[in-house]
Amino acid sequence: MIERILERREFFRWSAASLTALGLGSTMPLFLRRALAAPLASGKKLMFIFLRGGVDAVQAVIPYGDAGGGGDKPDYLGARPRLAVPPAQAHDLNGFASLNPALQTTAPGGPRVADIFHGTLDGRGRQLAILHRVGYQQQNRSHFNSQQFWENAVPGNQALEEGWLNRYITEYADAGNPLQAATINGNQLVMMKGQTLIPVLRSIDDFSLPSNVELGVFPTPANRRGSGLKGAYGQTGFDPAVSYNALTYGTGRRLLESLQFFEDNVRSVPYTPAPEAASRYAAIGDRRFAGFVQDCARLMKQVGDLQIVGCNQDGYDTHGAEDRRFPNLMRDLGLALTALYFDLEPIWDDTIIVTMSEFGRTSLENGNLGTDHGESTCMFVMGGPVRGGVYNCDASSWANGDLFSTPNGRYVAHRTDFRAVYHEIITRHLGDPANKIDSIIPDYSALEGADTQGYFSSLGFLA
Repeated sequence: MIERILERREFFRWSAASLTALGLGSTMPLFLRRALAAPLASGKKLMFIFLRGGVDAVQAVIPYGDAGGGGDKPDYLGARPRLAVPPAQAHDLNGFASLNPALQTTAPGGPRVADIFHGTLDGRGRQLAILHRVGYQQQNRSHFNSQQFWENAVPGNQALEEGWLNRYITEYADAGNPLQAATINGNQLVMMKGQTLIPVLRSIDDFSLPSNVELGVFPTPANRRGSGLKGAYGQTGFDPAVSYNALTYGTGRRLLESLQFFEDNVRSVPYTPAPEAASRYAAIGDRRFAGFVQDCARLMKQVGDLQIVGCNQDGYDTHGAEDRRFPNLMRDLGLALTALYFDLEPIWDDTIIVTMSEFGRTSLENGNLGTDHGESTCMFVMGGPVRGGVYNCDASSWANGDLFSTPNGRYVAHRTDFRAVYHEIITRHLGDPANKIDSIIPDYSALEGADTQGYFSSLGFLA
């Protein structure tokens, strides 16, 4: 097992070489994990969905209660004469904000996010929190940079390829747990990169050997050669003077252990989504996203010790044709959230699902029936420990004219730093003691101590 941090380019170089040697190709997942003594928080699970492209937060959760500030600060309907959703079509949340209608339908098998919010689907109560006006100071409006900051939790550091979730797993790595975290996606996400290498799977079905390749058995005292790939990569007689041998053999061994674990505990175990979930997975228009979400749910249900898993939903860079594109994105997201609500019911009390996006969008619509890069965004947080409600979007927290509350008068200013949301998830759900938070979110204690604007104040959305 390798006890050092690998540079990104170095990792790609050796991983591609070792997997090609196995005959699997460079797109297959692999991981090595560092064993630490720190205990793992028992049973708590987190699933994330990153909404790539900058979700239009005021179109998703509409602040109708903002009556405008006069002059060049109109209300929502005035700011978007062609894109605005009529109030009668939206779903009221708290008398001030309403939910985009694409997230809710009364038709069988459709998204029911408003019902989850109001706690009317079943006996679980209100366990969906909507966090509006989330961002960070000196907002960067580059997709690449702002995504990097949300994922590495260090705004301003574009080069840091190390994620806050990887730091958490590294602090609580369990040598006896074959699968603590996973990414279901086409490529690894920055928030999951770092000292502990976490597997990335395009799908559960992809994580397997070709039919003509034998997994075999590792060498034993009675069978020194072993068999198949395990025999080849389990040998201990390689030359220690060759520096890359330990890396190559160690990587191969860990990959094969992972393949065996998946074969025994996931791929060979029948999985049937809850009926109310299955119809919604099937209705998601973006089939790639549908597969990601369903595989995330499957891993969370079938792997008891898996703690963190997540994926992307792409397409939110709606500079044009937002009137057609955004409802489809919202409908797919609503179907995914509703499917997860039903599918994860057996582990609901220990689970939260959170969405995030790199920024919001301009309050005024543009000339292309779209919106441009803005500042604060909104997040959906759902699960058993969640205190349902709307945060940062009611009459007490949102003044008339706040649709244009940034210094340049174009965007919704943030009230909560995204790292404060991460802090609440880590400390109240995943079980991190306070003395480790600065290892997971760098300099968090200093940021919180120096905060005079309330950006790092806890929202209290978790019990």
